Amino acid sequence: MSAPSTVENILSQFRGRSHNALEKHYTATLQSLQSSSSSPEFVENHLRTLLLCINCTKKKRKLPEVLLAQIVKALSEKRRLSWRSRILCSNILQDYGPTQDIQVHSLNPPQDLKQLPHILPVLLNQGQRLGQLDRLAYQMVRWVSTVGFDSEIQSRALASLVVIGTLHGDVMTAEQIYVLCSQVSDWLSQASLEQAANPHSKQKTKKMTALVTEIDGALCQDFFTVLNLSQFYGEDHLLNVHSFSVLRSLLHATLCRDPDSIATSQDRAESPSDSAVSFLLKAQEALIEKACEYCLRVIDQCERTYISKDSWETTGPARSQDLDLVYACLIEAISTLDVLCSIDSGLVPKLFPSIKRVCTRITEEGASQPRVMLSLLQFFINHSNSVVHDPQLSYHQFFGPLLGSYYDNQCVAMDTIIFCRDNLEHLCENSTMERYFPNLLKILAWNPISFLAEFIHILPSMISSSSAVEMLHTILDLPCMTAALVANYRAMRLMNDPVYADTISPAHLKSIEGIRNPDHKPLFTYICRNQSGQGDTISKLNFLHSLLHEMESHPRVMTCAESVPILLKLYFNTILEYGDQALVCQLIPVILERAGLLYQIPAFQKDVRKVLSEELVSIFKQCPSLIIEERLEILDYVSALRHITGNEDFFLHVVWVVGEYTSTSYDKRCSTDTIIKFYEALETLLYEISVLVQSTPNGKDLYSVRLMTVMMTALAKLASRCQDLIPRVLLCLTKIAQQQTKTSSDDKHKKVLLDRANELINLLKLPDIASAILGPPPDINSGRWHTDNITSIPILLQAASKIVPH
Repeated sequence: MSAPSTVENILSQFRGRSHNALEKHYTATLQSLQSSSSSPEFVENHLRTLLLCINCTKKKRKLPEVLLAQIVKALSEKRRLSWRSRILCSNILQDYGPTQDIQVHSLNPPQDLKQLPHILPVLLNQGQRLGQLDRLAYQMVRWVSTVGFDSEIQSRALASLVVIGTLHGDVMTAEQIYVLCSQVSDWLSQASLEQAANPHSKQKTKKMTALVTEIDGALCQDFFTVLNLSQFYGEDHLLNVHSFSVLRSLLHATLCRDPDSIATSQDRAESPSDSAVSFLLKAQEALIEKACEYCLRVIDQCERTYISKDSWETTGPARSQDLDLVYACLIEAISTLDVLCSIDSGLVPKLFPSIKRVCTRITEEGASQPRVMLSLLQFFINHSNSVVHDPQLSYHQFFGPLLGSYYDNQCVAMDTIIFCRDNLEHLCENSTMERYFPNLLKILAWNPISFLAEFIHILPSMISSSSAVEMLHTILDLPCMTAALVANYRAMRLMNDPVYADTISPAHLKSIEGIRNPDHKPLFTYICRNQSGQGDTISKLNFLHSLLHEMESHPRVMTCAESVPILLKLYFNTILEYGDQALVCQLIPVILERAGLLYQIPAFQKDVRKVLSEELVSIFKQCPSLIIEERLEILDYVSALRHITGNEDFFLHVVWVVGEYTSTSYDKRCSTDTIIKFYEALETLLYEISVLVQSTPNGKDLYSVRLMTVMMTALAKLASRCQDLIPRVLLCLTKIAQQQTKTSSDDKHKKVLLDRANELINLLKLPDIASAILGPPPDINSGRWHTDNITSIPILLQAASKIVPH
C-alpha cells in the first residue's frame, strides 16, 4: 500500500469515529494526564491521537471542559510531562481555540516561566479579548525591560510583542512602544565584543577571553552584529541576534503606524493626545539611528566576503556554509533600511550610496544573488524618486539573465512572484511585466501547481497591444516550453554527470539529442527566450513539437498543460474587457492557425480547442464586424477540408459564426458579393464532405452529423439574406438529403440530418418568414420586437395590458 493511501485510510478512520468512541478517548486522555504513574510515552500517544481527532475533520468537536482545564494545567505547571507532551498540549489548545473554555489566568510565579514558549502561542491564538492581550502586553514589556531577566524569556516576549503589534495594533500603548524600542536599541548596540566562556567547562579560573571574529576570520574591531562569529555566545549576543531578526517586523508593527491609532496609558479610552505622538517620536529617535548603524555595518561585513582590506584581494567566508548566512543577512539589512526610509524619508540620501554600491557589485558579478537583487529593486521602487535614480538597468539584470538562470529555484521563484504581485502597478508603468513575460512564465512552466493562483492575478498585467499576439502564442506553447526546460535541464545535468544517463528513460534521449543539435538551437533559444519582442512565433513550431514528442508524458508537462485552459480564459476575458477592435482583429488569424497547431497531448488539445471555440464566439458576439475585417482569413479557413481533420468541433464553431454574423444587420459593408463567396465556399465543402461520408465503409463516420447540420443551417442563413441563393440552397439540401439516405451511417444520424434538411427546405420556401427566423435583427434579445414612432398604439397596448386581467 502506498504512503498517501495509508494516510488517507487513517484519516478516514478517525473522521468516522462514533461519539461514544471519542468520549472514551477523552476520558482515557484525562486519566493519563491526571495519573502520576503514566509513562511519558503513554501520555504522548493519547495526546497525539487527540490532536489527530481535532485536525482530521472540519467539524467543531466539543472537548470536555475538565479535559481542557487539565491540558492547560499540565502545560503551565512544573511536573513530569516531557517536552513532546508539552508541544502536543500547546498544539491541541491552539487548534481547538479560540474559545472561552481555555483560560490562563496568570503568567506570574509560582507558574513556571520556562513553559512560556508553549503557553504564549496559545494566548496569542485566543485573540485580543479571550487572550487578554492588553494585560499580556503589559507583562511582556515589563519582562523585556527588566535588566538581568532570563534572556530566553525576553526573546520569546519580544517575538510575541511583535506579533501583537502586527495583528492587534491598538493593544500596545505609546509608552510601551517607546520602552520596547529603547530596549531593542540597547540590545542592538551594547552586545559585548568578547566571546562567552565555555558553559561546559568545569574550570572556574578566569582566563583572558578572546574577541569575536568577522565572518572571514579577522578580529572584530567595531560592535557586535549577527555576522560576528564566536565559539560560544553569551546572552547579550543572542538577544542582539533576536533583535535583528525581528527588527523589520517591529518597525512595521510600531513606528509605521498612524499615531492617531495609538493612545497613551492615561487616555486609552479617549482620543489620542499629543503625548502619544511625543512617545512615538522618542521611540523613533531611540531605534532608527541604531537600526541604521547596525544595518550599514552588516552590509559592510558582507563586503568583507569579497574584498579584504589588508591585502585588497578577493577572499571569502572562513567556512563556505556561512555564505548563505551572509546572503540572508544582506537581504534583511537592505529590507530593514527600506522600512526605515519609509518611516523617515530624510534617510534616503544618507543610505542610498551604500545601497547603490551593493547593486553595482552584484551587477558586475553577473548571474548571482537574485534574492539580494530583489530586495535592492524593492528599495529602488520605493525611494528612487527621492534621489533621481533610474533603476532600468537593475530591472534588466534581474528579469533578464538572472531570472533566466534561477527560474527553477523555488525560493527565487516565490520571491519573484510576490515581488511582482506587490509592485504590479509600478512594473506595468515601466513595461517590465510586458517585456519580460516569457521569463516570468518560465516560473509557471517549471512550477505549474505552486504558482497558478499567483499567475491568475498577475497575468493581465503582462498583456498590452504590442504583446497580446505573442502572449497568446506563448500561453498555447506553455507545455512545449516546459518540455524544453526539462530537456535542457537533463542535457545540462548529463553533461556534468554521465552517470545520470542511467536514470533517464531511453524514450527521452531523443529530446536531449535534439537540444544538443546545433541546427536546432534557434528553436530552443526562441521557446526559452528571456524577453518578448523576438517575433510572434516560429515557422517550425510543428517540428519543435515533434522533437519534444517524448516529453509529453512527463508529469511536469502534463500538469502544465492542465493550467493552459485556465490562463486562456483569463487572457481572453482581459482582451475583451480592455482591448479595442484593432487588437482583437489581430487575434482572429492566430486563433484559426493555432487551433490546429498545438503540442500533441490529446487531452490538452481537446481542452484548448474547446476554450478557443467558445472564446471565438464571444469575440464575434462583441465585435460582429470582424467577419468583414477578416473575411479573407475566414474564407480561406472554411474552404479547406484539412482544417476539419482532428479539429471538427472548432471548425463547426467557425461555420456557425459565418452563418450568424455575415449580415448587413451587423455591418453595412456586408455586400451580396461577400455573402455569395461565403456561401460558395461552404457549399463546395459540404458537397465534398457528403461524398466522403457516402463512400465511407460501414461503421466509420469521418465527419459527424452535427457538423453537416451546422453547415446546412449556415447555408440556409446566408441564403435568407440573399434570396438569389435560395434556389441553389434548396437544390443543395435536396441533394445532400438524397446522398445521406444511401450512406451506411447510423439510422438515428440519418434521421437527424434528413429532418434538419426538410425543416430548412420548408422554411426557405417562405422567404420572408425564413429571413425573420434565420436572420433576426441583432436587438431581438432586448425584448423590443415592435417599434412605432408615429402612432401611440404601443403606449395604449402597454396601458391596456395593466388593466385587462391576463
